[in-house]
Amino acid sequence: MTARELSLRARRRQTTKAEIVRSAFALFSKHGYERVSVEMIAAAAGVSRATFFNYFPQKDLILLELTAARAERIRSILADFRDSGGEPTIQGLLALVMQVCEENARISLRSKKLLMEAVFRQMAHGSVLIAREQAIGSLTEILERIPDLRASSKQIAETLFSIFFATMLEWLMRKDVGEPWLVDSMRERFQLLLEGVQ
Repeated sequence: MTARELSLRARRRQTTKAEIVRSAFALFSKHGYERVSVEMIAAAAGVSRATFFNYFPQKDLILLELTAARAERIRSILADFRDSGGEPTIQGLLALVMQVCEENARISLRSKKLLMEAVFRQMAHGSVLIAREQAIGSLTEILERIPDLRASSKQIAETLFSIFFATMLEWLMRKDVGEPWLVDSMRERFQLLLEGVQ
């Protein structure tokens, strides 16, 4: 098999996997995770049940894929900010984290319950701890370039991540609040952190 054929096959696999995830997310959002069968996902994605299991040996692995995609997006945003070449500021970093928060709110507003299930499944698999360490590492690298902070870069990074994660979880669990609550609460809590470290 030629390199071109291998590349085409890899792209097809990636496209098929993405379509399975997209179809699953749409069905989960509409019917709820528990009420969606593998057969429903396979049919919506235009693949056989066997093909579905080639990509996802268990249905709940799709949820891991969804949260992994968000974690990768956050890593990418932080890496772009870190590598931008300019002098970072704490305000700039907090604005960046608010951008991620607003994205999360827009993406998850229709399916808060689904995102909460995905996060808790990630926690059960230990993936959240890995994502936490990666995020804290990236945040620490950025914070180390900001002069005159009152606490260590790692402490600030850990606090920033804790505020972000706890506020997201609270928003996901509360049925009585929408996107404005998440964005406003996150901004207020980050403002308190900002006052404490400068």
